[in-house]
Amino acid sequence: MRSSQRASPPPEWVTRWGAPSLILLVAFGLRLFRLGDANLWWDEALAVWGVRKGLLSVTLWTAGDVHPPLYFWSLWGWVQFAGESEFAMRALSVAFGVLTVAVVYSLGTLIAGRTTGSLAALFTGLSRFHIWWSQEMRMYVLAGLAGTLSLYLFTRWLRTQSSDAQSHTRSESPSPQLLLALYVLASICALYTIYLMASLILVENAIILTVLARPRGYRRRDLLRRWVAAQFAIVVVFGGWLLVSWGRMRTWSVSEPFDPVLLVRLYITLLSTGISVNVHRYTGAAFFPVAVLVLGAGLFASNWLRSRRNRRSEPLEALTLLLSLILPGLAIYLASVPRGLFYVPKVEARYFLPFAPAFWILLAWSVVAVGRVWRTAAWVCGCSLVALWLVLLPSYYRGRHLGDELQTMVRAIVSQAEGGDVVLLDSGGRYPLFLYYYEAFSDDLWRPPMVKIPPDEGDLRAEDVDQILQPIADSYRRIWLAEVDVNLSDPARLVERWLGERFAKVLALRYGHNMLHLHDSEGLPPVLAASGYEPQHRVDAPVGTGGYLRGWELPVKTFVPGDVAHISLLWERLPQEAVVLALRNRSGQILLEQRVESSPGPEARRQQFDFPVYASTPKGLYDVVLWPAPSSGALLGTLRIVGTTPLPRAGAPEVLVGARLDQGITLVGYTLNATAGEDLDQVKPNDSLILDLYWRVDRKLEEDYTVFVHLLGQAYNPKTQGPVWGQHDSQPANGGYVTTQWLVGDVIVDRHTMQVDAKAPPGPYRVELGMYTVQDGQRLAVISSDGQLLGDRVLLDTQVHVSRP
Repeated sequence: MRSSQRASPPPEWVTRWGAPSLILLVAFGLRLFRLGDANLWWDEALAVWGVRKGLLSVTLWTAGDVHPPLYFWSLWGWVQFAGESEFAMRALSVAFGVLTVAVVYSLGTLIAGRTTGSLAALFTGLSRFHIWWSQEMRMYVLAGLAGTLSLYLFTRWLRTQSSDAQSHTRSESPSPQLLLALYVLASICALYTIYLMASLILVENAIILTVLARPRGYRRRDLLRRWVAAQFAIVVVFGGWLLVSWGRMRTWSVSEPFDPVLLVRLYITLLSTGISVNVHRYTGAAFFPVAVLVLGAGLFASNWLRSRRNRRSEPLEALTLLLSLILPGLAIYLASVPRGLFYVPKVEARYFLPFAPAFWILLAWSVVAVGRVWRTAAWVCGCSLVALWLVLLPSYYRGRHLGDELQTMVRAIVSQAEGGDVVLLDSGGRYPLFLYYYEAFSDDLWRPPMVKIPPDEGDLRAEDVDQILQPIADSYRRIWLAEVDVNLSDPARLVERWLGERFAKVLALRYGHNMLHLHDSEGLPPVLAASGYEPQHRVDAPVGTGGYLRGWELPVKTFVPGDVAHISLLWERLPQEAVVLALRNRSGQILLEQRVESSPGPEARRQQFDFPVYASTPKGLYDVVLWPAPSSGALLGTLRIVGTTPLPRAGAPEVLVGARLDQGITLVGYTLNATAGEDLDQVKPNDSLILDLYWRVDRKLEEDYTVFVHLLGQAYNPKTQGPVWGQHDSQPANGGYVTTQWLVGDVIVDRHTMQVDAKAPPGPYRVELGMYTVQDGQRLAVISSDGQLLGDRVLLDTQVHVSRP
């Protein structure tokens, strides 16, 4: 073979299916990434509540709700084999999302060729907007899939009705009758998903009217006859659902005034960036895709006017896509206008999603149109759009986090439930979130009945409390009160006050802003249930002297700033020694430990340890260790802390101090500067001072201390009733790294910014500092190297001179 011989071209399947397959794989991966790393929000939990009712019940429920039933039917069938975890249930939306990318490719290819189809599929696959709703357990991605499929089948069928249809179809293509039947099916699916999809059917009818208005080019009589038959079939099938739901639909409104101009900006920003809040900040990012679209449309129109080629096809299909963007947007606005019939929604980002594929196809078509004139410009436009999509994705994924929302609260109830218990859920309409976890246990495991407070999801009125609660109090010995977002319907906490006046409170646990209380008419502490409850992690091992640990629980394993790791120990018998639970890093250092002394009471009990995560808690993997150690070993499991901000690296302080505070704390040194960049001899009133303190701790601290920093002058300050002319009090790192989490031996850089009083007189000033406990204001003593008490403050040597302003 000669070296000059050309290489054989790649197989046809590579050029035809290689790029689309790769795009689908990327789209699938982006939608699967961190899919389960987010708690269900209210709408998702409501969907779970609905499908748990059964197929018939969920159908009747949706008949009175705001959406038709197709998505709920799909979800009901899906969970029968996939399960009810966050990941499993959202995977259905992932499937719909990836199929939408495939249909976008097909529609783009049909209208403008494979390059346009591939680019449109890539835009859809990378779109933050589409990825967002492909990871939500809602019906909007399914509506987008059905709507895009309806447009594809409509466009393909309409081509078969032209006079020169033979030039557009191949012998192996589906028959026009099959295409029209599939179109009817796709359109019915779209309407059975969300009612707004009727606007897409309206677009298709508008295109048919445009075709019928043409003097030639289509077999108009046959086209009209077949189209009317198809629309009649859609009306009959969808009309059946309307007959079922008509008498059940409620008239209610959550509509809010919405500026039409803002709606357009929101629509454009969503299509371009996938961001729905603070849209004014993304005007530039949203402008670029629109500019490319306008440029491509201008080039397309110019080219069409110069050539008669495809005059009947391309403009009509471009009009179809354009109307698929405009008319639904108008429908969304009109649907939010207050009226006295049915549900009136407020404008939400998700309503625009089903119609977004038309934008991405038009955008891809525009890039290709630019490429016909200037290939380099097309590459720049295409790569810039892809780069824009990719740059916006990380911030979306960073917001996904699966926290311990209600999981531990529910386990605390079920693991200690007894016959004669009842659960009062004081949360108004938040019950789907609670029930998602509460009903997730096996049906064989007994759980107390749950009663919603208030029963009608409205605000709880003081005059109704006794009437609601007295029958419950007469019927049950113990009452679990779960306060979940209680501020929404019972901000005065009327239920908790009523129960507290009549029952002994034997348990109170906090879960963020939610609370769990147990009220017992006999005042007995709770014990572990004998109902077959299984701990999340089994241990079954002796511990210490006489102790026996059944297991332990930690519902989630990854924590971010603001989270609290709720770790629970389930004891068959408590040991005689104190129980210590700690988090230990891989270097063997203890981040945080909690001690519970042995106490009399029931042997089989549940202990909960709460470990908060702050803004600068050291990130990493931590072992959960228990002392005294079980016979199986002190290590129970692991958890991970992510997303925290590291403190500044501990370099050398400008001034060494070496002052020792009580409890093993040492002030190694400090660095003091003025924020205005001025010399400390020329500080003016209202200027700020930055003080970096370098601390080291020699043993594990058991208290969270607050650092005080005072600027002391020689004159009396009436505002502070003393010589203090500047002050900053906070826990270290502005509360981001509390002292109980300090690692023994590490040097901690703790920054304090202190503003000089506006009325500070000229003269010399000194800085004093120290630590105290918030509970009683008691300061830590400062001691000498030989243990002598030196006072309760450290007075820094550096002087600050305040000059006249």
